[in-house]
Amino acid sequence: MRKENTDTNEIDLKDGYKPSGYLHEKTKGLTLLDLLYSTIIGVMGGIISSLIPFSLLIKVWYPLTGGTQLVSGHHVIWATIVYGLTRKKPTIMLIMITKGILEFLFGDAWGLLIILVNLMEGFFLIIGFELMEKIGEGETKLGWAIAGGFGNFFQAPFFWIINQRWYLHWVLWVLAFMFAFISGMLITGLLGRTVKNYLIKAGVPTTF
Repeated sequence: MRKENTDTNEIDLKDGYKPSGYLHEKTKGLTLLDLLYSTIIGVMGGIISSLIPFSLLIKVWYPLTGGTQLVSGHHVIWATIVYGLTRKKPTIMLIMITKGILEFLFGDAWGLLIILVNLMEGFFLIIGFELMEKIGEGETKLGWAIAGGFGNFFQAPFFWIINQRWYLHWVLWVLAFMFAFISGMLITGLLGRTVKNYLIKAGVPTTF
């Protein structure tokens, strides 16, 4: 039975995964395909994050301050998808800076600061994956969920502090931070992992 190797596990082709036909030498450096994935998906993420108000989905049934953090994970999911296809952490920072530049060009209210926020999210996502890999959870749903939550969490306190929302009740602060982590787990981590698995099953070339 033919099998396709990954970093730490094997994908059985009988489960629906298709060989991509992409032949390459394994290298720790970035390949042209890594750069293409990071740029193209980063542009997609920048456009979608700028033009689609996902927060409206939450405000309909949870209008309280901080509720929009429940969908904030969609800002970082692009990085987990590309990381799943490349297994190279520099692609995370590349895709986040590409996304941040697009958001800036689309007139984000935070201006150039939005690029810094994207880099911060990418940095903590990398730390999340590093920690999960060290404890042997780098390929599991739990590992991806925690890494995604870690990557998405820190933008919440950052924005709330610079917005000086000291007048809000502490419970709202806790809820906002908790929602950011949950959104990161569900959207950035688990949904991102599912999307990359479907892409690999469809035969999209990986570079690891």
